Amino acid sequence: MHSLTVFQQNFAIAERLLQQFQLAGGLAWSAPSEALLRALPGAWAAGGTGGAQLAANEQVLILFRSTARIPGSLRVEGGLDFLLRQAVVVTCTALETFLWEVVRGAALTVVRARRRGADDELRNLTLTLEEYVSLDAAADPDSRLREILLARFDRQVLYDVSSIERVARMLGVKDFWGRVEQVSGTPAAGLRALVGELVARRNLITHRADRAHEGEPADGHGLRPITLSWTNMRLQATNTVATAAAEVFAAALARLSKESSK
Repeated sequence: MHSLTVFQQNFAIAERLLQQFQLAGGLAWSAPSEALLRALPGAWAAGGTGGAQLAANEQVLILFRSTARIPGSLRVEGGLDFLLRQAVVVTCTALETFLWEVVRGAALTVVRARRRGADDELRNLTLTLEEYVSLDAAADPDSRLREILLARFDRQVLYDVSSIERVARMLGVKDFWGRVEQVSGTPAAGLRALVGELVARRNLITHRADRAHEGEPADGHGLRPITLSWTNMRLQATNTVATAAAEVFAAALARLSKESSK
């Protein structure tokens, strides 16, 4: 399913952001020992080792020349948390793109099957006067109605978790989360809650730069605290939902295609 491939490509970026956080987070800074400097390759040592700095954690050991421009975020506690916030945004964008690709690919099939048990949102689709006139004048009314339907979803694809359910209903999937649980083997209530929290955090990041409200816990930068474990748990839940949803949507679309051809 093309939509799942698009999701996976975007989701891989979010995973790389987490990997970067793990590699560069929690660095301890010190002056390198003389023994370490003597063990350096000749070409590196030839450039001079005076003023060199050593940064290390459980994953990596980095040696910086005195002339290296070291990002301040590497030295400040919580300075790399922006990588986690970016991972939240990227994952939600991946899910949003996934849903849009599902809608875009299924829209014409849905339009053609709309008279056969369509969801109320489609059956009661309200058109503007301009849209009604353009539909009446269109050589292919189904294609024009597909354009109108896509425009509806383009305005608000993923503002909250109910947007996923909206796409599912459009495809005739009545118990979306139940089907996801059946396919993934993971309790639906937990998945829905985790994805909902991720989307809500994305909204706070994009609209408020994740700044804490008065009285809320805040880090040293005045932002809501964020951790690797919190972020990774919700990223993996989103991946599970998208993977299962692709299977659920594919089955629903196949059924709609069969019904519309009757």
